[in-house]
Amino acid sequence: MKQRKITAFRIMCLLIAVAVLVFLGSGYRIIILLLSIFSALVFGRLWCGYVCPLGFYQELLSMLRKKLHIPTFHVSLKVKSYLRPLKWIILVYFLASVLFFGLRPVMYIRPDLSFSSADMSIYKIIIVGIVTGICFLKERAFCKYCPLGTLRGFVNKISFGKIKKDGTACTHCRACLECCPMDIRSIYEERNKSDITHSDCIYCMKCIEACPEQDVLSFTLFGKKVLSSKRNSKQVK
Repeated sequence: MKQRKITAFRIMCLLIAVAVLVFLGSGYRIIILLLSIFSALVFGRLWCGYVCPLGFYQELLSMLRKKLHIPTFHVSLKVKSYLRPLKWIILVYFLASVLFFGLRPVMYIRPDLSFSSADMSIYKIIIVGIVTGICFLKERAFCKYCPLGTLRGFVNKISFGKIKKDGTACTHCRACLECCPMDIRSIYEERNKSDITHSDCIYCMKCIEACPEQDVLSFTLFGKKVLSSKRNSKQVK
């Protein structure tokens, strides 16, 4: 697969996946749930990069931002370190919501915690508006804190999909770090380990697409190399 086609292939997969999910509708929720669980166990967060409807929505926002020539919003390392625990807080809140609000035992304990339909509508509009604005300015911003993505991340390192790196051939150009939508620094910083699969990785392959050196970065599936970086003689950096 030519490097310039990787992103196009991923967008096509997202489009097809969203169309299938919409076609199946709510009547197939159990099947979709089982497929989601199976894919997480086998492929980790590959679902996030190639199937998730919210991921597709964020891709559209990023494409629109680039079309309008609006620069991405950069967050300093210090701020990122402060925000890092946020995904665990959101995960705990999500699990608590499933247990207490989803099953609704809390209604009998604290009726004041239950929302009316009008309140929920306003609440959802505000949340969606804020998330949309953030994701427009920062690529895949929601994915960094998505509770389902965080859960999938637990099996990323034991899944059959792996991101590999030849640290001895790396020229430290930072191309992989600068293009990573999940801001994974280890893909650039790691020098010794060959398996650099990170729990936050959504397998978008942008690092492999951006790497200008032959076979420095690669993606393997079931132990077989599926994709690898190619030397770019025109690369300036």
